[in-house]
Amino acid sequence: MEPNGRAPSRLAFVAIGSIAAAMIAAAVALGLRVTGNESVVLPGGVTYTEAVAGTWQRVNPLFVNANEVDADLSALVFSGLVRVSKDGKVIPDLAAELPEVSDGGATYTFRIRANARWHDGEPVTSRDVAYTVRLLQDPDFDDAAMAEGWNGVTVETPDLSTVVIRLRQPSAPFLARSATVGILPEHLLGGKGAQALESDAFNARPVGSGPYRLESLEAGSATLAANTSYYLGRPGIDRIILKFYPDEPQAIRAFAAGETDGIYLRGPRTPAQLDEVRGVGGKTFTAATRPMLALLYLNNANSLFRDERVRQALSLALDRDRLVEEVFHGVGRATASPVVPGTWAYAEEFDAKAQDLSRARQLLQEAGWQPHPTTGILVREGQEFRFTIRTDNAPERVALANAAAKQLEALGIRATVASTTFSVLRRDFLQERKYEAAVVMWDQGPDPDLYFGWHSSQLGAAGLNLANFEDAVVDDLIARGRTSPDPEVRLDAYRQLQDVWQGIQPSLVLAAAGAVVVHPSWLRDAEPGVLFTSASRFTDVHRWRR
Repeated sequence: MEPNGRAPSRLAFVAIGSIAAAMIAAAVALGLRVTGNESVVLPGGVTYTEAVAGTWQRVNPLFVNANEVDADLSALVFSGLVRVSKDGKVIPDLAAELPEVSDGGATYTFRIRANARWHDGEPVTSRDVAYTVRLLQDPDFDDAAMAEGWNGVTVETPDLSTVVIRLRQPSAPFLARSATVGILPEHLLGGKGAQALESDAFNARPVGSGPYRLESLEAGSATLAANTSYYLGRPGIDRIILKFYPDEPQAIRAFAAGETDGIYLRGPRTPAQLDEVRGVGGKTFTAATRPMLALLYLNNANSLFRDERVRQALSLALDRDRLVEEVFHGVGRATASPVVPGTWAYAEEFDAKAQDLSRARQLLQEAGWQPHPTTGILVREGQEFRFTIRTDNAPERVALANAAAKQLEALGIRATVASTTFSVLRRDFLQERKYEAAVVMWDQGPDPDLYFGWHSSQLGAAGLNLANFEDAVVDDLIARGRTSPDPEVRLDAYRQLQDVWQGIQPSLVLAAAGAVVVHPSWLRDAEPGVLFTSASRFTDVHRWRR
């Protein structure tokens, strides 16, 4: 398993750590100023400044998984063949329209916009796409998660505007997870392999085809100017400045002091920090949904959880709104659905998140569990309903596990929380399925495909079906959703899957995590949708206006 949830075709578990890795380049970058690629400096105009935690390392779409600040900058500078909209639908980007799909969903034919230009004025061509894919398939390219979606893929370029991509087998998630990768300019980098590109000067002087071009890059900030020749139209904000701070508390203080117009908060936040941000006048505060689902995994192979009535009862016992308020301080969204709320495949009518203790007790009684007359603990055939919830040491997940355990006490269920490092949790408990229950964050990414987490083919130590869950109906719905090129067929499959899920509750989805986006009140058309990555807040940046 990879600890990075942005894998193009493999989902992963995410342990939120410090941003220390994002700061490695700071010492090298001190005092360095990089001027842009002959971009025109716009006199006056509208400028938006934003505070972010971290700093840049390599502004290159191939390395964005290593550093979220690089991902932010790459989203502004570069473009992919397609991009993901605010609700997760795939929409055209460099491609003039969505691709023609043939061979049952295994072949995608893209046609590049005639007016797509690099920031140096050269046209974007199919050669650029082919070159980028070669880098992704280079044996020296060391991001296995990003490369995975391109394994075995062939690329044909019948002319300068046409790209034919052939997959080994049909994969509907390919568009959202892989075809969104930023394209690199072959005319500037051609001949360079992945290893050479890691330390190339291009990473500090990038030339892209996106809505903004890099004007200057320093240890403490990046200034980007609107691309006046952008193929989707000239952006309404003339200049965007990202100001870098060592951590989020310092970013918050700077924002509160008026150093920036806005702020983006990725990590866990304290109530005091949120109050400080909310207290700044003239701002719009948004708690945006992320596709990171907090799950209480139930090991279906354990005798306690084999009965679906028991799993349903545990789900009904939980007050998810209270969990979001207590643990996430309101920055998150209560949900019991395996499909992320706010996305195109989410069906609210099948999101059974309401607490119902009366129905929960009834189901437990039907399953043979009765409260002990003295202790009140549920007992069945002499066995008390006790189990351990495993999680990693992240304070937010420990708090979530404890809060869930406390809520289950109302049913006469006793759960004990045990935490350890994420690596130990994964290696000794999750991977070997040697656990009863576990609280883990699952990054669903930009596509609703549930194959890796819940299909029966992923059982066993090598797979990610950690719940030891197996159901033929669910398998069929997952297979239909991930192989059909027809969006309506996929939508129907995921709606049915959510309906079935509520009846069998393979494990308990508790909430979708959130992130904080604060903009000045004068900024228009900048409302974030679901933040599939931190950089998703710039999905429609070319439409922002004053």
